[in-house]
Amino acid sequence: MNAAPYLAPDSPTVVLDTDLGHDLDDMLTLWAGTRLVRHLGVITTDETEDYQRAHLARKVLNSHGRPDVPVIAGRRLPGADQRFVMGGLVQPTWPACTDVLGYVSAICEKSTHPVIWVGMGPASNLADVLTARPDLCPQIRLTMMGGWLDRYRNPDRASHNPRMDPAAFDLVMRTAHKPRLVMSSHTNVDELAVTPTSDLYACVTRPNAPAELDLIAQNASRWFAYRARRAPQAVPSSWMNDPLTLAAALDVPVVEFVPETVRIEADARMNRDPGGYPIQVSAEVDYSGFLSWLTAALPLTAKHTCPHSKPRSTHTIDTTGKGMPFV
Repeated sequence: MNAAPYLAPDSPTVVLDTDLGHDLDDMLTLWAGTRLVRHLGVITTDETEDYQRAHLARKVLNSHGRPDVPVIAGRRLPGADQRFVMGGLVQPTWPACTDVLGYVSAICEKSTHPVIWVGMGPASNLADVLTARPDLCPQIRLTMMGGWLDRYRNPDRASHNPRMDPAAFDLVMRTAHKPRLVMSSHTNVDELAVTPTSDLYACVTRPNAPAELDLIAQNASRWFAYRARRAPQAVPSSWMNDPLTLAAALDVPVVEFVPETVRIEADARMNRDPGGYPIQVSAEVDYSGFLSWLTAALPLTAKHTCPHSKPRSTHTIDTTGKGMPFV
């Protein structure tokens, strides 16, 4: 399984709509995107006051040899700075571009391909685009991480991405062209957990790791420390929600989708309703197949070095906690 078609010169543009700089899975998805997608774009969502997510994305892309990838600073949401664990690591070195509508309009208008939109955070940016340019709906193909129907670890609320901007989520599900949801009930599982004892963490924090992995290692350590503070009795972990969503968006056959008709409540929780919106939701995930795909996509061992590697800087790594290895 691979996403080689997305490396071709005439391949579609893939947009990562990401709240980078909080949970580790966004960072790993961006890393994978640099290796798997030729025409890549990054739009940040839940952006901080000083556009720190956009500046972080720019530095990560540059360090991985992808200065060609545009970064657009997207919608700010209340409390975003508290959902950013990478403060102090990246200094702004360029004026942040904030013209989301202009960027999306341009990539749609210059291509006959669909635009592959990978929703990794709140749906605010896409809601703004579809409100201003409803004519772009048929060309934008959304695969978004989030939502639940039958079960969730906390049934009293919607999952993270939808509830960060419920109105935007409702609008996007109502107006997007055949939107697909990789449901939280299929991603919040042990099979997708990366912990401080996982092979992936050992790879990015090893002493001879390439310099371009430094921010990934920092994100991992800071996320695990954040989770340990919030839930001291639990093993700190990051579920690979967003890499799985990227795989699905790139047509890797690891997620099976089925049609549902849903009503979206004011708090972004979903219920089945024959009079609701027709969407596609994940019904089954091939976790083993996905992990094999991700392992092939990323340099997860010391034997598999990154291109243009040079020794990275050292920093303190939090190695507390135990968990399932990432294989």
